[in-house]
Amino acid sequence: MKNRTINPAIIALVLVANITSFVATTADAQTMMNRKVGAKPTVVILHADWCGACKKLEPTIAELKQQYGERLNFVELDVTNEETTAQAAKTARRLGIGSFFEMNKKKSSLVAVVGKKGKVLFQTHYSTNREGSFERETYVRAFDMAIAKS
Repeated sequence: MKNRTINPAIIALVLVANITSFVATTADAQTMMNRKVGAKPTVVILHADWCGACKKLEPTIAELKQQYGERLNFVELDVTNEETTAQAAKTARRLGIGSFFEMNKKKSSLVAVVGKKGKVLFQTHYSTNREGSFERETYVRAFDMAIAKS
């Protein structure tokens, strides 16, 4: 059997790849920890591709994400089918809202604001609030209230 030496360039390449992977994984974990419910209020949106109300809600949520992106976390959980729902459940557990998700996973077009320790501060389903309306101002009031309480 022949003695072979390993090219130092290959060793360096493997080390850089492993370090880069570790840094990326650590950065992803840090991002998730920063987004974990409790650091700041989190807007949880349950949506499905087949949901008409979800589609109507999309532009409003996109606008509000721009407006509140620095002060609130936004988490979208896809409940379109079994596969996306299972992935959404994993994300919810990672964020500390697994039980909330399990109780609501069959409700597409649900928007909730979750505060410290997973306390639900606001929740609406099928794009309606408690008054039965779908207004941007309803979300603005809910989001402002959640920020004030944090």
